[in-house]
Amino acid sequence: MRHSAAHPIVRPLGAFEHIIDLYISRNPVQFSLAVELTSPVSAHHLERALAQLQKTHPLLAVGIDRSGDHPTFRKSTEPIGVRQTRGGDWREAAAQEQTRPVDADGSPLARVTLVSDASGDRGTALVLTFSHQITDGRGALRAAHDLLAILDGQTPAARPAPIDQESLLARLPETQRPIDHTPGPAAEPKAATIRPFDATAPSIETAELDRASTEHLRATARANGATVQGALCAAAAQALSALTGAESVHINVPIDLRSALGLDDDVVNRFTATAVVLHASAQSTLWSLAKDATAQLRAARNGARNAALMLGSLNPADAAEAEAAMLAATGADLEITNLGTSEPDSSSAVAIWGPTMTTQVRDERILGVVTHAGSLRLVLTTHGDTSGLPADIASRLTGLRGSGAEG
Repeated sequence: MRHSAAHPIVRPLGAFEHIIDLYISRNPVQFSLAVELTSPVSAHHLERALAQLQKTHPLLAVGIDRSGDHPTFRKSTEPIGVRQTRGGDWREAAAQEQTRPVDADGSPLARVTLVSDASGDRGTALVLTFSHQITDGRGALRAAHDLLAILDGQTPAARPAPIDQESLLARLPETQRPIDHTPGPAAEPKAATIRPFDATAPSIETAELDRASTEHLRATARANGATVQGALCAAAAQALSALTGAESVHINVPIDLRSALGLDDDVVNRFTATAVVLHASAQSTLWSLAKDATAQLRAARNGARNAALMLGSLNPADAAEAEAAMLAATGADLEITNLGTSEPDSSSAVAIWGPTMTTQVRDERILGVVTHAGSLRLVLTTHGDTSGLPADIASRLTGLRGSGAEG
């Protein structure tokens, strides 16, 4: 899409969307979800379903016009592109998605890779890729669920274009604006720097917990006054401490505003972020760390609205300032993007993995987490050495089976 009056404006980008877009203008940021299906799907059937998905979620049918004083989403009728691969694995396709920047001036800002085994007899995987201006991971999961419903013959209701995050938060009634609790001061992480984009594919490594282990983890977390997310942070801190020798571990955790503030489940950006800092000393246990992480995350959720508005108020003048603002917010030893529980609306999906993502920050490690059909799945994306990190984290969590709750 090249912009003209024939492409009507959907709406201007919000303040946070604009920061993301300025950052992406210098550093590509797109992410993928992988959906493993029970049976093959044809490219034609998939293309028809994606066309219906674009009618359901307006930001899946836009490009970005940067020609004026402020960028705008402009409507387009162009379809979501589908690329087919035979043989290989969805991990290879997801890694390759990080080597091909999404053209913001093009349309749409999403694409799909259809991965089939060489014979075509077994199940198919769909790698759904989204540029970060139009949605976050939880919104992408909503799109994946609706795509599965469409492939199953359903027709989800068309939604209006979602308004930007800052405007939505400003409209919330007072009863939906929780009182902010500011966490205590934390040690500063090392300064983040940019790894110039060179189209090198990252490494992708996975691990998973079966249904029984996932349910045991939930129950044990509750018994210890913690959450699954707190336990994930704790296991990651222990694994990173063992890997690097550092006692103080910084974990960047996006906070989904939909769940924190009871917002609609739209395909759009609805998040802020916090840093969890854990001291994984020899005296600490997984559950002492998990309770600490849970308390930090609870405080961050209580302060999510103000944190999101603060991000939107930064107002960088150009891409360099947006880059500096994003680097200040992303310096960490690990990012854990937990999309939460994905209850299957359809039996056609065997598993959902993701998000897989790079943001061009040097030495970054991004751990995507989804619990689908009762099983928690981990996928790590990095340009560094994965060092078996997902398997180590999973083993620390599954090692709880049979041991009972620790004090």
